[in-house]
Amino acid sequence: MIIVTTGTMLPFDRLVRAMDEWVAHHPHEQAFAQIGNGAYEPRHMEWVRFLAPSEFTRQVKRSALIVAHAGTGSFFLAAETCKPLVMLPRLAANGEHTTDHQVHTARWLCDKPGVYIAMTERELPVAIAKARVGDPVASQRTAYAPEEFLQRIRRCLVDPELPPIPGKARKGSR
Repeated sequence: MIIVTTGTMLPFDRLVRAMDEWVAHHPHEQAFAQIGNGAYEPRHMEWVRFLAPSEFTRQVKRSALIVAHAGTGSFFLAAETCKPLVMLPRLAANGEHTTDHQVHTARWLCDKPGVYIAMTERELPVAIAKARVGDPVASQRTAYAPEEFLQRIRRCLVDPELPPIPGKARKGSR
């Protein structure tokens, strides 16, 4: 299953319409969309305006692929769930956002494993095809904080008056 999400802030009818058309040409594919307050209502895929966070998480976990706007939250969602991600950036010229920062985000993420960028809706089918056979987004999280950070915390917990770690000045010290 493919989950399509426009985020919760602004409508993104261009993405929803493009995915609805894609599903119409791929009737064997199942897609589910969270469309927000957009005007376009899909005819070829299941959809809701908004999901409760727990239900959204459940749908993402069920999916094989995420198709989304090019917000950083979309990337972190894919990384957290280790899903491949197709991104279509919102464009200010289309009134989809106030700036083209999502274009810059897409360009920044385009070389990350598991991220497939469609700069236009015409590029969406190719990006989906690549994502279906490609790698997922690698998790960006680790189970533990960096060791140096943990050592500093342990030192402060044991005795905050201890001198700083050699070679490291404490904030406010001279």
